[in-house]
Amino acid sequence: MKLVSNLLQGIEGIQVFYITGLLIFVTLFIIILVRTIRRPASEMNEIKRSILTDSDPEE
Repeated sequence: MKLVSNLLQGIEGIQVFYITGLLIFVTLFIIILVRTIRRPASEMNEIKRSILTDSDPEE
Protein backbone atom coordinates (compact mmCIF):
# COMPACT_ATOMS: atom_id res chain seq x y z
CA MET A 1 0.00 0.00 0.00
CA LYS A 2 2.91 2.35 0.60
CA LEU A 3 3.81 2.20 -3.09
CA VAL A 4 0.29 3.27 -4.08
CA SER A 5 0.23 6.02 -1.45
CA ASN A 6 3.55 7.40 -2.62
CA LEU A 7 2.46 7.27 -6.24
CA LEU A 8 -0.83 9.08 -5.56
CA GLN A 9 0.85 11.72 -3.39
CA GLY A 10 3.19 12.52 -6.26
CA ILE A 11 0.31 13.50 -8.56
CA GLU A 12 -0.55 17.18 -8.44
CA GLY A 13 -4.21 17.99 -7.75
CA ILE A 14 -5.22 14.43 -6.78
CA GLN A 15 -6.92 15.77 -3.60
CA VAL A 16 -9.72 17.14 -5.80
CA PHE A 17 -10.64 13.59 -6.81
CA TYR A 18 -10.64 12.42 -3.18
CA ILE A 19 -12.97 15.21 -2.16
CA THR A 20 -15.23 14.76 -5.20
CA GLY A 21 -15.54 11.02 -4.61
CA LEU A 22 -16.34 11.53 -0.95
CA LEU A 23 -18.99 14.15 -1.74
CA ILE A 24 -20.63 11.87 -4.32
CA PHE A 25 -20.70 8.96 -1.86
CA VAL A 26 -22.14 11.02 1.01
CA THR A 27 -24.76 12.62 -1.26
CA LEU A 28 -25.95 9.28 -2.64
CA PHE A 29 -26.00 7.73 0.83
CA ILE A 30 -28.18 10.56 2.19
CA ILE A 31 -30.55 10.38 -0.81
CA ILE A 32 -31.00 6.61 -0.46
CA LEU A 33 -31.47 6.91 3.31
CA VAL A 34 -34.12 9.65 3.02
CA ARG A 35 -36.02 7.82 0.26
CA THR A 36 -36.02 4.61 2.31
CA ILE A 37 -37.25 6.32 5.48
CA ARG A 38 -40.00 8.25 3.64
CA ARG A 39 -41.33 5.15 1.85
CA PRO A 40 -44.83 4.22 3.12
CA ALA A 41 -45.20 1.13 5.29
CA SER A 42 -47.78 -0.34 2.92
CA GLU A 43 -45.30 -0.22 0.05
CA MET A 44 -42.61 -1.84 2.20
CA ASN A 45 -45.03 -4.62 3.19
CA GLU A 46 -45.88 -5.17 -0.48
CA ILE A 47 -42.19 -5.52 -1.32
CA LYS A 48 -41.73 -7.90 1.61
CA ARG A 49 -44.62 -10.09 0.47
CA SER A 50 -43.40 -10.14 -3.13
CA ILE A 51 -40.00 -11.41 -2.01
CA LEU A 52 -41.52 -14.19 0.10
CA THR A 53 -44.05 -15.26 -2.55
CA ASP A 54 -42.80 -17.96 -4.87
CA SER A 55 -43.92 -17.00 -8.37
CA ASP A 56 -42.12 -19.69 -10.32
CA PRO A 57 -44.29 -20.41 -13.40
CA GLU A 58 -42.91 -23.94 -13.86
CA GLU A 59 -44.52 -25.32 -10.73
